[in-house]
Amino acid sequence: MRTLHRCLLLLSMVAVPLPAQFIYKVALGVGVHPKFGINAGEIPQGVKTDVAFTGVPDIWLQGVLPLDRYGDITARLDIGYMSHAFGTKTGDPDSLNDRTTFTQHYRYVGIVPSLSLSVLNLGLGIGIPLGATVENKRGDVSRELSASAVGTLVEIRLGISAPLVKDPKSGQLSFQLFAAYGLSGLPVKSYELAREAFVGRDRPPTESRFAPKVASLAVGLSYHFFLGVERATVE
Repeated sequence: MRTLHRCLLLLSMVAVPLPAQFIYKVALGVGVHPKFGINAGEIPQGVKTDVAFTGVPDIWLQGVLPLDRYGDITARLDIGYMSHAFGTKTGDPDSLNDRTTFTQHYRYVGIVPSLSLSVLNLGLGIGIPLGATVENKRGDVSRELSASAVGTLVEIRLGISAPLVKDPKSGQLSFQLFAAYGLSGLPVKSYELAREAFVGRDRPPTESRFAPKVASLAVGLSYHFFLGVERATVE
């Protein structure tokens, strides 16, 4: 029986030709990533956090530079529109309603340098602030934060970029999934604006240790075109 299995394996190797690969100098493309987020930092007493959807997805211009022959190891750079969102609500179930449930939404110009090994990717995200909005679910309380009040965001990003379709002429369509965690905190002032709706204005200022740190999950697609393509055979 073992001999038969070995013969079948040998025949399958002979019958199936070696896959063709190609060498490329650089790949350029775009990525679109809808995103969800939650505050993974320390939460003030009397407040709860919740998952929120950013609405407008992250939109990236992406560049890929191969560091080995077939592009299994690459240096990458993403530049584009990036946002984060998370929910804030009262911790008192008796007063929990649409007026005391808020979404905090932060907008940035994002710059993400990263390194990839096969489909795995590790990067550092830098967000240059564009502004922020704190708005309740009912829509009758809405506050704006300026870019200077938001501050620069720094986060670590880990994910995958797995090819779905790959062709040297038409390009590469990839499924992308990224998880990120903020290394820098968001402004505590955003908490105070939301808490006014359900704890009043006579509360002491929120301590800096409660600065929100967003954990997010982005899932989407990217499409890249290859430049300087040369066909090769797997050795």
